[in-house]
Amino acid sequence: MSSQNPSAPVNLEQQRKLAKELIRAARAGDRGALARLQAVRTDIGDPSRPLRLADAQLAIARESGFDSWSKLVAHIRQRDLKAFHDAVNNDAVADARQLLALAHVRDQINAPVFSFGRRAAHIAAKNVDMLDVLIAAGADVNLRSDWQNGPYAVLDDATEHTARFLIARGATLTANVAARLGWFDELQRLIHDDPALVHARGGDGQQPLHEAKTAEIADFLLDHDAHVDTPCIDHNSTPAQYALAERPDVCRRLLERGATPDIYMPARLGDLVLATRLLDADPTAAATRVNEPGYAPVPPFNIYCWTLGFGLSPHDVALRFGQRDVYELLVARSSARVRFVNATMAADERAARALLDADASLMSSLTPADHGRLAYAVIGGHDRAAELMLRLGFDETAPGQDGGTALHAACWVGNARMVETLLARGRVPLETRDPMHRSTPLGWAAHGSVHRRARDADYVAVVDRLVAAGADVQAPGNGANASLLSMAAGNSAVEDALRRHGAT
Repeated sequence: MSSQNPSAPVNLEQQRKLAKELIRAARAGDRGALARLQAVRTDIGDPSRPLRLADAQLAIARESGFDSWSKLVAHIRQRDLKAFHDAVNNDAVADARQLLALAHVRDQINAPVFSFGRRAAHIAAKNVDMLDVLIAAGADVNLRSDWQNGPYAVLDDATEHTARFLIARGATLTANVAARLGWFDELQRLIHDDPALVHARGGDGQQPLHEAKTAEIADFLLDHDAHVDTPCIDHNSTPAQYALAERPDVCRRLLERGATPDIYMPARLGDLVLATRLLDADPTAAATRVNEPGYAPVPPFNIYCWTLGFGLSPHDVALRFGQRDVYELLVARSSARVRFVNATMAADERAARALLDADASLMSSLTPADHGRLAYAVIGGHDRAAELMLRLGFDETAPGQDGGTALHAACWVGNARMVETLLARGRVPLETRDPMHRSTPLGWAAHGSVHRRARDADYVAVVDRLVAAGADVQAPGNGANASLLSMAAGNSAVEDALRRHGAT
């Protein structure tokens, strides 16, 4: 008997009502009602044993495919909470309002059940209509996320409009938020009232200087004892590194005020003098890549992973931002191996083959990290580069992001065509598990279908192709023994595809 029946009724109150009606009918001597109870209790009809509501509840549960009433109740509550979770994630305001009419959903309004320990209000921080519904149902706008490396407040994800909406409804403005939104007057008042707030830790352990929207705000914070190189907690990244990608003027000001530079800064800012100075001091800086060890100013898991991109070189950054002079300097200071890898990452087959013609030993000189560039190309959606690497002989089993192979990467972004290509080559075993999450390619597809949702992805096709090739849908999806269905929770199409293939 299943304890998890997808076709079970979703209205718990209706099931309670049906159970009460059934026991009343049985007590009144209704033969049909008694027969239903006798189907689950052999002692029904014993004069020494009175009929109980629990008997009717058991009958209702068994008729719905559950071993017990408690399992039926647990399933319906879990399904309602999942529907609420999906409604909040998908900005489905009407659905969220309807679900919050249920007491067992409303009781969880402040539970930290969303990604990174966030609560419903954190997810809805940019949606006034959803926030209105959540607050009316009891959402606490001052609860922080349950995130050990620096919990977030609701205002940390808010736009200026929704921040004012939330503050009007009781949310407390922090120095971090004022700095991020550029509310200079409010920031000045907060620091004047409590100078220690200049060192306050917000989301990911950032201080206000990490979030300074303008150079003026950065100057103010530094003039009030902010430390220019204090790292955040989660990413071990400085304020200048946080500012580099989207607030270059703030990064420049922090450099002027003594921030420690790294090679990505002149690549983004077009500062040829700074680039020359850094390369003179450390020639190996030209060979660094985001999220790889070996370059002390930018340790793995740095904020650049998200603001610039996993696996990017300073050459890539210079090209992206049109800093040609710095790019040419980086090329001139790079070894043939680095130039070759960069050429393949840029899908420049002509340049790559020219380098191979000049030095046939280049392929054999590549490091495992160099071969891992293939997985990074796949996860970044650089299909032309990935196809070139495969033609040239890069190793698709080499670890890339989080130690995943190229097949893991293709599954994560839902790239069905690349999955087919890699399956046809047959070099990555289907049950290969990455070293960080201990997850299979199918696990990466299931999880990616919810948490990555890449543009133009076809996760259902990826699941179909993996299973057709022999992937085990019953195997644990990761090292925590999570089922593939639980990892895909939130993407109904992928859940349906997994069930179609026998996942439970």
